[in-house]
Amino acid sequence: MNPYHVESFGPITPFGEAAPPPAGTREDWVMLSKHGPCFVCDPENPAGMRADFYRDRDVIRCPFVFKDAQMGPPGHAHGGSLAALLDEIMGAAAWNRRKNLLAVHLEYDLRRPTPIGVEVMATAWVKADGNRSIRVASEIRLPDGTVAVEASGVFAQAPAMFDREFHG
Repeated sequence: MNPYHVESFGPITPFGEAAPPPAGTREDWVMLSKHGPCFVCDPENPAGMRADFYRDRDVIRCPFVFKDAQMGPPGHAHGGSLAALLDEIMGAAAWNRRKNLLAVHLEYDLRRPTPIGVEVMATAWVKADGNRSIRVASEIRLPDGTVAVEASGVFAQAPAMFDREFHG
């Protein structure tokens, strides 16, 4: 079972070194399925972030408002909360390409403080699809379009980790 896959779209096409296209209209986005007890996206987790992820053609997007529970510096999101959101959205992009993947390398560049209480846009896209791994990029943009955080990750096949069901 692929918890993130949206069957009607087919697999995500890698972008190579190109940036993803600008966002389409939100009405055309398709919400991805939830996948059980997750700190970032489970709507039933009272301590979680409760993020919703959407497929916009070959890109995964997440409009998100960081709350006081995710605060680090006064009035701004904690770096760990930013990393958690980007880890999950990159994982969603990878799982839309191929299932049974785990993050094996993640890098984050915190460019600007991300304010609490303001909607930001997290975006992830597949850059390359290798034999046993997928390379993904992501970012969080502030309302004015400024990049607040950039991240990249490598997600490798790990079928043995998925021998037992853990989704919901």
